[in-house]
Amino acid sequence: MLKSLVVENYALIRRVEIHFDNGFHVITGETGAGKSILVGALSLLLGQRADTAMVSDSTKKCIVEGVFDIQGLDLKEFFIHYDLDFDIQIIIRREINQQGKSRAFINDTPVALNVLKELSSQLFDIHSQHENLLIANKDFQLNLIDQFTRNKLLKDSYQEFYKRYKKLENELNALMEIEAKSISDRDYYEFLFKELTASSLAENELPLIEEELNTLQNIETIKHSFAKIEDILNSSELNVHTLLVEVKQSLSEVKKFYQPANELYERISSVLLEINDVASDAERIGNELSVNPERISLLNERLNLLNHLCVKHHVNNTDELIVLMNEFDTKLQSISSLHDKIENCNKELLFIKEKMHDAALKLSDSRKKAIPAIVSEISNIAIDLAMPDIQMEISQRITENYYSEGIDYVEILFSANKGMLLRPLDKIASGGELSRIMLAVKSIVSERNVIPIVVFDEIDTGVSGDIAAKVASIMKKMSKNMQVIAITHLPQIAAKADIHFWVYKQTDEDKTVSNIKVLSKEQRIKEIAKMISNDTISKASIGAAEELLGF
Repeated sequence: MLKSLVVENYALIRRVEIHFDNGFHVITGETGAGKSILVGALSLLLGQRADTAMVSDSTKKCIVEGVFDIQGLDLKEFFIHYDLDFDIQIIIRREINQQGKSRAFINDTPVALNVLKELSSQLFDIHSQHENLLIANKDFQLNLIDQFTRNKLLKDSYQEFYKRYKKLENELNALMEIEAKSISDRDYYEFLFKELTASSLAENELPLIEEELNTLQNIETIKHSFAKIEDILNSSELNVHTLLVEVKQSLSEVKKFYQPANELYERISSVLLEINDVASDAERIGNELSVNPERISLLNERLNLLNHLCVKHHVNNTDELIVLMNEFDTKLQSISSLHDKIENCNKELLFIKEKMHDAALKLSDSRKKAIPAIVSEISNIAIDLAMPDIQMEISQRITENYYSEGIDYVEILFSANKGMLLRPLDKIASGGELSRIMLAVKSIVSERNVIPIVVFDEIDTGVSGDIAAKVASIMKKMSKNMQVIAITHLPQIAAKADIHFWVYKQTDEDKTVSNIKVLSKEQRIKEIAKMISNDTISKASIGAAEELLGF
C-alpha cells in the first residue's frame, strides 16, 4: 500500500505531501490543474526516464518520494539479494539534480535504476489510456493467463530449466566453434610438437655444446700447452722441480742453525708436492686429449639444429623450447578432450531439455485449464460494461521452440457484435472496447492480489451514463483487494471513492503552482455537483451529487 507521496519542484508542483489509506482514492480537478503531473511523478518511482524539463526551479533538486507498506508481500529475498535494509515500511525516492542527473534510492541506499524498477513493478501499476493497446500484445495476454492461474511455481520451475538449457546450449556452441577451429590447428601443433620431441631437448644444452665444441676445436693448442707445462715443471734440463729441490737442500743445511728457515723449508716441501701433482695432471690430461673430428661434426649438427629451432620459434635457448613444447602438448591434449566435453555437454543438454519440456507441458496445461474461466470472467464484466454481444476466445497452441515464457502461443480473439467472425483484438476492437476489456482484465487480476496498487489515469475518457456507473462499481470492487487510485472526470467514479483528492492551481509570487487537498463531505458534494453540471452548481446538481454519494 502507498502510505504517502512527497513531490518537490516537479512541473507546476512546488511541494505537495499526500497521505493515502486503504481502499479507493480519486483525484479530480479542472483541466490543466496538475492531476496527470502526479502520475508523472509516480512514474519516476517506477523507473521511468527523468525529463529535466519537468524540473521547475533549476536552482533546486526535484524530489519524488513514496512510502510503501509491504507487509504481506514476498519481497524479503529481493532486499537480501541487493543487500538492502528490510522493513515492512520502505521508502523509494528519485532525485533529479540541477544538471539533470537522476539518482534512485531504496531506504536511503543508492541503487541502480533497474533495481528500483524491479521493486516498483511489484508494488504498483500505472494504467493510462495508451496502455489499453497492451491488451493486444501477445506477451501481455500470456502474462494475463499466468497472473490469473497463479502458476508462479510452475513458471519458475520451467524458467530455471530454460536458463540452464540456454547456458548449456551456449557452452556447446562455443565448444563446437573451438573444435571447428582446432581441426586446422591440430595438425600444425602436432607437427611442431613431434619436431621438438624428436629433438630430445635438454635443459641448458646450448651453452654446454658450445663449450665442448670450443674445447675440441682447440685440442692441439690445449695439448701443446699442457705438454709445455709438464716440461717446464718436471722434464726440461732446467726445470722448476730441480730448482726447488736445490732450494729445499739449501734450507735443510741452514735450518739447524737458523730457526726461521724451518718454516720456509716446510713451505718449499709443500710447494714441491703441489708442483709434482700439477706436472702429473698436466701430463695425464695431455695424454688423454685427442682430436675427434666425428664428435666435432656431431656437435656442429646438434648446434645447427638447436639454433634453427630457436630462430624458428623466436626463442633464445633450449629451456624456452622445452616450455614451448609443453605448451603444444597441452593444446593437443585440450583439443583431444574437446570431443569428450562436447559429448558430455550434449548428454547434459538432452537431459535438461527433457526436464524443461516436461515443465513446459505442465505450465501449458495449467494455462489451458485456466482459459475458460478467464474468458468467462472477462466476458461477464464486458457485458456489464455495455458489450452484451461480446464473443471471446483465447487461442492456445504449442510451438516447436522454447522461449523464456514457455512453449505457448496465445491470442485473444474477439467480436463485439453478433454474426461477426472472431478476430485478433488489434484487428477489430475499437479504442473504447479495448479500454473496457482492459478494465475487465485489471478487475479479475486484482482479485488475485498480483499487484497491491493500481493507478488509473483517465481511462474513463469517452465513458458516460450507465457505463460510467458500472466502471465505478468495478473500481470500487477492485479496491476491496488492492489500493486503487483513479484520476477521473466522471462524477459517478468520484462518488464511489473512499478518499477524494482535489487538485487546484493558484498564483503565488507571479508563479502558477499546483496544490492538492483532501475534500471534506461538504466539499465533495460541491465538487461532484460541479462535475455533473459543467462547473456550475445548482440545487439540482447538489441533489444529484448527494444522491451519488449516498448522503
